[in-house]
Amino acid sequence: MKKNLSRIIITILLIALSIYFLYPTYQDYKLTQEIKNLTGQDSIDFVDKNNLSLQDAREKRLKLGLDLKGGMYVVLDVDVIKLLEDLAKKKDDQLTAILADLKETSKKSEELILEQYKIKLQEKGLSLKSYYGELRDSESDIESKLTSEIDNSLERAVEIVRNRVDQYGVAEPQIQKIGNSRIIIELPGVSNPQEVRKLLEGTALLEFKLIYDPQKVVKVFESINKIMVGDTTIDKDSLSVSELKDTLSSKSETLTESKDTSTNTSASSKDSVKKKNTAVKDTSKESKSKEKQLASKDTSGKKDTSSKSDTNLASDTALESDTSQQQLTEEEFKAKYPFFTLVALNQESGTADGYVKDSDRDKVERLLNREDIKDILPADLQFCWSNKSFDASGEKIHVLYAVNKTPELTGKVITNARSNIDPTSNTPIVSMEMDSEGASDWARITGANINKRIAIVLDNVVYSAPVVRNKITGGNSQIEGMANVQEAKLLEIVLKAGALPAPVKIIEERSIGPSLGEDSINAGITSSLAALLLVALFMIVYYRFGGTVADLALVINMLFILGVMASLKATLTLPGIAGLILSIGMSVDTNVLIFERIREEQDAGKPLRTAVDIGYKKAFSAIIDSHLTSIITGVILYQFGSGPIQGFALTLIFGLLANLFTAIIITHYIFDIMIEKGKHISFG
Repeated sequence: MKKNLSRIIITILLIALSIYFLYPTYQDYKLTQEIKNLTGQDSIDFVDKNNLSLQDAREKRLKLGLDLKGGMYVVLDVDVIKLLEDLAKKKDDQLTAILADLKETSKKSEELILEQYKIKLQEKGLSLKSYYGELRDSESDIESKLTSEIDNSLERAVEIVRNRVDQYGVAEPQIQKIGNSRIIIELPGVSNPQEVRKLLEGTALLEFKLIYDPQKVVKVFESINKIMVGDTTIDKDSLSVSELKDTLSSKSETLTESKDTSTNTSASSKDSVKKKNTAVKDTSKESKSKEKQLASKDTSGKKDTSSKSDTNLASDTALESDTSQQQLTEEEFKAKYPFFTLVALNQESGTADGYVKDSDRDKVERLLNREDIKDILPADLQFCWSNKSFDASGEKIHVLYAVNKTPELTGKVITNARSNIDPTSNTPIVSMEMDSEGASDWARITGANINKRIAIVLDNVVYSAPVVRNKITGGNSQIEGMANVQEAKLLEIVLKAGALPAPVKIIEERSIGPSLGEDSINAGITSSLAALLLVALFMIVYYRFGGTVADLALVINMLFILGVMASLKATLTLPGIAGLILSIGMSVDTNVLIFERIREEQDAGKPLRTAVDIGYKKAFSAIIDSHLTSIITGVILYQFGSGPIQGFALTLIFGLLANLFTAIIITHYIFDIMIEKGKHISFG
């Protein structure tokens, strides 16, 4: 017993870990079943009450593939040829003919489009320089620029698609790039092809919108709050705008101080405050003083965890109150100001952005879509979420912006945007260029809205909200203050959504209805249980007690496989279930090899303990050989396969590794313990 103690402890720990990782899957199933049994307001109340548990369970559960859950599989093609046409500095009939020929050739060839394009130009005695370069440009430089533009167009399309899918509310979408022009999208639970086409093929809408008057926003928030408490009159002792903001900020300062002390971020706090006063320069007049600037105070998520938490942007300020100022307990504050327990105000002077916990976002969206609340909203007001969340007090926080519904300018006027590193400050920047019409409008807009914020909005999502400091003329602006190169690149992608667009089109779509998904799940579960049951019965009948121990190891093996997949957030597919069933077969094969060797040794007159030890020892090489070759095959399938093939390979690999542990180690020490206790073991 003592010599097997370490193996027993390891086994117990692995079983406990597997159960721990699989529990969210069970929890999600139970909560989903309860929701299905409820209707109307009861369902909404249940979701509100268990929102955190639902989100946590759905994030950590074992994911189901599209073939099991139902939904849509879509392949998008980014029109790179249209992009090449738009980028050409000159256009003629010969270029049109070459591009038309390229379009047909690219459908039949997997070769990169740019390589095919170069070949077709050379066949006509032309080069890339003929249409895309200046006198001093080399062919390699032009090719590099075009490659960059193509890559950027694909990144831009992915960002736009991800943004739209997130707004559409698809749970666990899968979006991935394939090659240099295609995007594969899996949308579980979606079955309406018309809606998907409208969602994915529509032109990206980039707009510049003024942030709504903060004083008016706070009054709107107060009106929403009154509706929530059922008050249609003005409460005499209700807080004024300034008093309300003081109440919401009272605990923010305490939270900030505690975070600075515990994490030693006081120095970084100062740096983050400085970052908020970043500049967008008018690059058309570089000789002018730095007074000609557009200061970018990006509250859409650019300031990461440290900057947000250290500048009084606490997420839960609306959940606590300063009793020394207002004499309100937490419960009293929640009862009197329910809206402000969900939406905390930005504490910075002159702004009224809302900060919403991730767990409360759905509640706020449902609240703002209520008809009685829509009726009190100004006709020119629109609420938009930020594109990114930030962390505060261990929870994700989303920013809710109030913007003018009518845009001041659209992205069509942007001719180019580039992210780079400013050599003088060694910080990321984004240069934005507009056409002549846009430059004129931009000068008028910035001149008329000094000290006001203008939001950069893509498909109703705010990516940045800079403050106008001075009038900008010439149409050339330089945006500074991004936290890193990735943020600058993202802003470049967003700005270019309105410039030189490469259209996308659906070239393949497959719809899997929910009923087919349910049938697949039921058939998969039934087949797995049937296989497991038949194998278990065979092992018990043929190998008696040895077969019973092998069945126990088989159950533990299944638990390990699913636990590992859940811990890695892998996706279980129908081919994956096939891999699972094959693993059951391999597990049986392993035990058969061991038991037959033990029976041979017993037939030769060896005592039970000796027969068991020799049986495991002599079967070991054959087991390792079969498992190792199968694992290598699985790795190759996973590396070079796609979709269903990868799902099959993944479960097969996990199953084989788990089987080596359960069949060789667990069953062996169980037999050792039984023999030590003098128990008779029958192998049939």
